[in-house]
Amino acid sequence: MNPCTPNHHRAIGILLSIALKLEIFRQANMGQGASHTVRLETTVEDPKNGDVPRGLALIAHGRSGGHFDNPVVRTLAEYLRDARQLRVVTWNDRGIGQSEGGNEWTDYGIWVGDVTVSDYRRILQESMTRYVEDFPQCQNAQLFLCGYSAGAIWTGCIRPMPWFPQFAPAHYILISYPVDASFLVGVHKTGSYYRAVEALVQGYGWENLPPEFHGKEPEVAGVFALTGQLDTFMFYGLWTGILGSKNARNVLRHTVVEGAPHTWDDKLPRIAEEVDKWLSSLQRDS
Repeated sequence: MNPCTPNHHRAIGILLSIALKLEIFRQANMGQGASHTVRLETTVEDPKNGDVPRGLALIAHGRSGGHFDNPVVRTLAEYLRDARQLRVVTWNDRGIGQSEGGNEWTDYGIWVGDVTVSDYRRILQESMTRYVEDFPQCQNAQLFLCGYSAGAIWTGCIRPMPWFPQFAPAHYILISYPVDASFLVGVHKTGSYYRAVEALVQGYGWENLPPEFHGKEPEVAGVFALTGQLDTFMFYGLWTGILGSKNARNVLRHTVVEGAPHTWDDKLPRIAEEVDKWLSSLQRDS
C-alpha cells in the first residue's frame, strides 16, 4: 500500500504552510520573549480526607484553549489527590484565565515552550518549598510530574531540584504526548524535547540538562506514556520504538487505549484506571 495518498500530500502541504507561518511569526517576535516572573493562577489541593499528603503532584495542561480545568487534567488530579493521597498543584499558563502575561499567539518564547518550561520549573520549586515547610517531618515524599498534550512536552523537560532530599525520585506521567504535532509546538526545539524524554529513560543524552545536575540525569521512579488509539498517527510508533530501544533504566511503560481520541471524551475514566495499573505494577516489582 502506498502511504503517500492524496490526503497525505494535502496534510503535508498544510503542515508545511503552518511551519512557514510559524517561522514568519518567529522572525516578527525575535527578542520579545518574556523572561520576567509573572503571576500564574494556581490551585493547590490536598486529600479530601484531611490526612497529611503522601507527596506532591504537578500537572501541566495543553495548548490552544487548554486550562487547568480541562477534563483530562481534572481526571488525573482527582485520582492523584484522592486515590494516591497527594497534594496536587495545577496552574493556568500565561494569558489563560487569571494568569498574567502574554500567550502562545503573542509571544514566540511561549509558543515554543521556553517560557512555559521556565514557569513549570518555578512552580515546581515553589511547590516543593511550600511542601517541606508545611510538612517539615516528611521523608521520601512521592513526586509526580505530569502533563497533558503540549503539557506533556514541557513535563519531559522538568527535573526536580536536587536540593530537596525530602523527595523520592519522580514519577513522570505523559498523557497524549503530541508526537505528530510536536514540531508545530516546539519548532526548532523539537529535537531537544524528544531527547529530554529519551534521557529520562536512558539516563543521559539531553544537552539542556540544568547545570546543577553536573551532566548526570537524576534517578526516576518511572515514566508512563498514555495515549488514545485515535491519537496515534504517522510517527507515534517510531517515537515509542525509539524510546523503547533507549530504555536502559527499565523505567518506561507506554499504553494505548483503544477508541480514545486526543480529548479522551467518554474514555476519561480509563486515564485513572491505566495510571492505577501502572503504579500498582511498580509497587509489585519493588
